[in-house]
Amino acid sequence: MMTVDQGQFRVATGPVKRHLGIRALLEWAFDTECAGIAFDEMADAGALPSFGMEFVLMQRQMLGTEIDTSRGRSSPADDAEIVASVLRDVLPWPDALRVAELARARRVPDWMPDATPRLRPAGWHCNRHGWHARTADAAALGDEGWRPIPRRNRKGVVVHDAVRYCPCAWSPSAAQIAAARRGYLDWWGHLLTIRAGLRAVDLSRHAVTDDMPPMQPWKKGA
Repeated sequence: MMTVDQGQFRVATGPVKRHLGIRALLEWAFDTECAGIAFDEMADAGALPSFGMEFVLMQRQMLGTEIDTSRGRSSPADDAEIVASVLRDVLPWPDALRVAELARARRVPDWMPDATPRLRPAGWHCNRHGWHARTADAAALGDEGWRPIPRRNRKGVVVHDAVRYCPCAWSPSAAQIAAARRGYLDWWGHLLTIRAGLRAVDLSRHAVTDDMPPMQPWKKGA
């Protein structure tokens, strides 16, 4: 008879937990398990948003996600429901919705990588010679512009020629880049808040690690 040395085996005391960073855990809950945020629960808490489902549908379309209306789907895992509940509790509704939909699309906010402000013509026009920057009368600039230049034409009549200039604008502007990166930093701060909230509850099969996305990916060495 074969004997087995029981000392070679470890007695299991509970289910082995998956250790995930907060972003990976959110993507598992909202993408893999299709957890959702219910409007009814927000209404019960007195925090019903001021927009309707049309706004949610537009936001999901912008993120490239679709609503699955098929029948016969199983319910999300218990841990996924807990993640969604914590998300609702620790963030204001618009922020919670944004974080959930980004996680469902497995994306991060667009922080405009490699964006550099460039001075470009404000308008273009096309003629038989091709596309050209649109020009304007410099006199419209007021004190900062140029008055029409007088000259005498072939008939000896004094005429005034307008001084033309090319209106330009910075695109993308520094303000647009800064706003995009503030939005990324807000999302990153929301992940910290959600991570703290999840560590205060008991997940049966998952544990939240310290792993976080880069705080400022636009900086060298981030």
